[in-house]
Amino acid sequence: MALSERDRAADWFRRFADAEGRESQRYREWALALAEDDELLAKIIRLPVAKRQPVLLLTCARVAGVPLRPFATVRPDFVKLWPRIAVLAKERATQTNDPRRCSPLLIALNRIQGPIALIEVGASAGLTLIPDRYSYAWTARGRRIVADPPSGPSTVTLAAKVAGWGANPPTIPLIVYREGIDLSPLRVASSADREWLEALVWPEQTDRLDTVRNAADIVADVDLLLTVGDALDQLRAAVARARKAAPKATVVVWSPAVLVYLDPARRAEFQKYCRRATVRWISLDGRNVLAGLAAAANKRGLEGDYLLTLDGEPIAEVDPLGRSAIVLNTAGLSPDDMDLIEFERVHWGALRSKESLVRTHWGLPLVRYYQRLYAIMESAAARRYDPVLVRTFDESRDSANQRSRRE
Repeated sequence: MALSERDRAADWFRRFADAEGRESQRYREWALALAEDDELLAKIIRLPVAKRQPVLLLTCARVAGVPLRPFATVRPDFVKLWPRIAVLAKERATQTNDPRRCSPLLIALNRIQGPIALIEVGASAGLTLIPDRYSYAWTARGRRIVADPPSGPSTVTLAAKVAGWGANPPTIPLIVYREGIDLSPLRVASSADREWLEALVWPEQTDRLDTVRNAADIVADVDLLLTVGDALDQLRAAVARARKAAPKATVVVWSPAVLVYLDPARRAEFQKYCRRATVRWISLDGRNVLAGLAAAANKRGLEGDYLLTLDGEPIAEVDPLGRSAIVLNTAGLSPDDMDLIEFERVHWGALRSKESLVRTHWGLPLVRYYQRLYAIMESAAARRYDPVLVRTFDESRDSANQRSRRE
């Protein structure tokens, strides 16, 4: 039996509460209450389907003036302010512009020769068009990976947990041209747009709000072009502008978690253009958003719900907001094997704390750790990755074996 409009809307709010809503206790409580409120559901289903999106309506409620208190106490505010909420929902769209998505962007940009002309679709306020203006502090097993812009540490430091990254910190790219495309770009100089941008940060995420505010301050001082229009309609012209403005640059198209909002036919057309045009294409998508992506990810052993792709091929599984990444490498090492090699590089030798460190970060007894390390170092993939390190390790192990025989 087909669900009614009311039931479909209620189900959407329940699914939101059980999935994304877990990021915010207040939004989860509001969403579950709205799913049971016949009066407010009747108002919600008068909106176009695309404007019934739970996070959009909850954000509009905040901007309209509904206090962040339990639903039972603010329900009268929802009813009273509904006309304003409905107007905002029709005017606005969810434009999550999380600077932390620049961590996966940087992972992909490190595989592309610069200088870079960067074009982002679904750019919102452009906070993920400036990966070169942020500092990065990534944590891996037993080590920390830090990178700053050439001018020095940024006012925004993007933290992420990264597995499979090699020895060197990521290179901050040289970006010589940048343009964002959005149906309704947000201008950080506009107080109303700035309010909306900040309201899109969920209530309890105070650290994220500080990051967005500081990133918006940086964007205000950067020369970037924000173009109004549909992603696919404007993309060809944007690529032409980039080539004219920076003829020696590599044109990179960046689509962070935006293609899901295109209908399947337009999505396929976008995908086809990026694969055939002389551009590099970086995308962050759910594994089922792009045709063939899930199968390619399975083949490479990537199991996450969200994937980072380069030119349509998956290179990492990632958190959709850039908080973590498991990166594939070109040497053929697994992310775990890469991390173990780099852990040994940092904690080389018979340190007093070695056994404790190994148990803390790898959950292994020291003997088992070295057995695994020996097996990795003997692989062709390890020799491709760092032949000097493998040779040094072999020499160190041979010396240790000779001492043991003498003793």
